Amino acid sequence: MRANILCCWACLLLTACSLPREVTAPDMAGKDRDRPGRMLNIRIERWDTLRFSGLLGVRETASGLDYVLLDATGVKLLQAEVAGDGSFTLKQESGPLHKSGLAPFLSEALARIYLQEPVRLPCTGSWLYRLCREDQDGSSVKYGQAGPFTVWRITGKDPEGDAAVIYHQPWLGVKVKLEGLESGK
Repeated sequence: MRANILCCWACLLLTACSLPREVTAPDMAGKDRDRPGRMLNIRIERWDTLRFSGLLGVRETASGLDYVLLDATGVKLLQAEVAGDGSFTLKQESGPLHKSGLAPFLSEALARIYLQEPVRLPCTGSWLYRLCREDQDGSSVKYGQAGPFTVWRITGKDPEGDAAVIYHQPWLGVKVKLEGLESGK
């Protein structure tokens, strides 16, 4: 009996973090394809300790998303392309971020923020993993849920708006905050 329970938990853990079979990316054809990039402030915290603060350049493409991570002085530290499923192609990694492991994490977070949407609202997926989005009072909450547990959560509006977007992985204690740059400052 005990072995069966452990086997069930192992299967749940192995399959819970995978994407549901039906995950769509917003249509990137037409006007979105020519959409200009945007520059955002990025702040990465782990257990309420600041780990990185700088700038993030993001541009949507037909195949997903291109991004570049800059330090506060504008030096390029990381550049990559991201697909809707979170897979990425690393173009450049330098300075203190060389072989830091930030590229896979940031690529997956940006795919979840910008590219992944449930096929049907509010949720899509199975009981093992569900991708959900709820819109309330002009802001939205998007989250991934493994069984009864929230694996990650995104709150706020698009960084082009007034509010910040916060990506949170509660089990790892990680928060990524994206805010649009204020014009004229």
